[in-house]
Amino acid sequence: MKSYIFIRHGESDINVAKLLSDDTENNSLTDQGKQQVERTAMQLRGLKFDGIVSSPIKRAYDTATIISNYTGLSIKIDDRLREVYLGKANGHHITEFQDELYPNSHITGEMRDNLGMEPWDHLWKRVKGCMDDNRGKYIFVSHSDPIRAIASYYLGFSEADSFGMAIKNASMTVIGREPPRVLCLGAINLDDKIRSIFS
Repeated sequence: MKSYIFIRHGESDINVAKLLSDDTENNSLTDQGKQQVERTAMQLRGLKFDGIVSSPIKRAYDTATIISNYTGLSIKIDDRLREVYLGKANGHHITEFQDELYPNSHITGEMRDNLGMEPWDHLWKRVKGCMDDNRGKYIFVSHSDPIRAIASYYLGFSEADSFGMAIKNASMTVIGREPPRVLCLGAINLDDKIRSIFS
């Protein structure tokens, strides 16, 4: 089965500061973030993959580097896995845009459009394009919104349907391509059934 594990980067300094950033540099993993990634990487050791494809953004690339150290896999950079383009929200505190009743919610709908953020359909299409160009068994290291978008595509969810979907730091979302479906979403542990896909 051609399958992919999407891994969100570990906790970064901008996550702690609650800042929104699509900048390539100036964002590092925290000590806790490094530990989160090491825990995830240990679960991947010994499984069979064709490689790692990473977002160019530092917090994701540093995550990919830790996973590479545990698995021995080489890393390719692909801009299509980068963070959502944030438009006017870039560099701002996340609380400026959150729903007061749902403090962990995402920027969606009209607010997303008004800020000039990347359109939802463009987001999942670029991630799917990366998948289509890397057929096999790959680890993709990316960010919350791109992973949420591609999972929503395979689940048949709209942007509105995905409201509240949480992709935690260093979590794993597994998507099978034959047939196409989401096998697990935002997991911190892989069960034996998922592991057998990559054995």
